[in-house]
This record gives sequence, C-alpha cells and structure tokens, in this order.
Amino acid sequence: MPTLNDDKKLELLNDHYKDTFVYLKETLRLRDRLFVFILVTITLLLFQLYSPSEAGTTIGAFIAKQLDVQNAVSIAFVGSVIWFALLAFVMRYFQTVIFIERQYKYIHNLENQLSVHYDHKAFTREGKSYLKNYPMFSDWAYYLYTLIFPLLLIAVVVGKMVNEYVFASGISFLLVLNSVIALGIVISTVLYLRMVHFGK
Repeated sequence: MPTLNDDKKLELLNDHYKDTFVYLKETLRLRDRLFVFILVTITLLLFQLYSPSEAGTTIGAFIAKQLDVQNAVSIAFVGSVIWFALLAFVMRYFQTVIFIERQYKYIHNLENQLSVHYDHKAFTREGKSYLKNYPMFSDWAYYLYTLIFPLLLIAVVVGKMVNEYVFASGISFLLVLNSVIALGIVISTVLYLRMVHFGK
C-alpha cells in the first residue's frame, strides 16, 4: 500500500483546515440567526407579560392575517406556540454554540500541526494570534453571551411562567404544557452554562 510523503500530508492537512474553517463560518452565521430568533421570541413573551390583552389582540390578528382565517385565534394556543418556538430556538442555539466551541478546539489542534512547518509564525489565526493581547471588550462580550444572556433568559422564562399561573383561571392542558416547556428551557440553559463554563 503506497504511503503519503510529507508534502502530500501537509497539502491534505491544509485543505482540511480550510474546509473546516469554511464549515465553521457557516455555523457561525446559523448561530447569529438563531440568536435573533430567540430575541424576537423573548420580545413576544415580554409583550405578553406586560400587556397581555394588547399582546393577545395584536398577535392574534397578525396570525389570523398570515393564515388567512376569519375566526379569532385562541390567545392561549398562540402563547403555547410561542413557548414551543422559544424552546426549539434555544435548544438549537445552545447546540450550535457548543459545536462551535468544540470546532475551535479542533481548529487550534490543526493550526498547531500546520504551524510547526512554518516556525510557528503562520497558521495561528484562531489560536495563538487570536488569544494574544485579547481585548477587554471581547472578554465582556464573551460573558454577555455565555453568562448574562442565559441568566436573563431564565429570569424571563420563570417570570412569564409565574405570571401565567397568577392569572390562570385554573389548571388547563396548555398551562401544564407551557410549564413543561418552560422547565425544558431552564434545564437546557443550566446545562449549557455548565458545559460552557465548566466543560461538563
């Protein structure tokens, strides 16, 4: 069986590095879109929290127009759909962020292997060069995204769920469903925090 020479190995490694980086950039774009979707969904939850009647009328009318239906859309049903959308976006966002973090570690490993051939002066974009003189704003942004935002998400979810129980006329299927979804969001967020900050 033929073996690869060092030049061919280096060429393949470089191609793999480029392909991995292209894939990572696509995943970063997905992460950014998901973050916007989460912000929009949280805004809808906050709208329901602080102006329940106005939010119900506005959101119901919007959905009825989009679906081209004449009858009024159930506000309780719309609320559950918003909860479910938030859970879906949050789960996908956290999965994407964790995947990106793991890919950066992999890219750092590839850069270490490639930079050896260039006296450690090339192929250091995401590793040594990026971390050198790391700006304070980048530290702030990191903690904003990976600590403050998840904690605010938990606060909004818990606050909205408490509000639903306070104003509920009784226990209903949708109230229980919303509670399960809210619990899923909180658990997912706690596990995400644990993974990002403690690597577990």
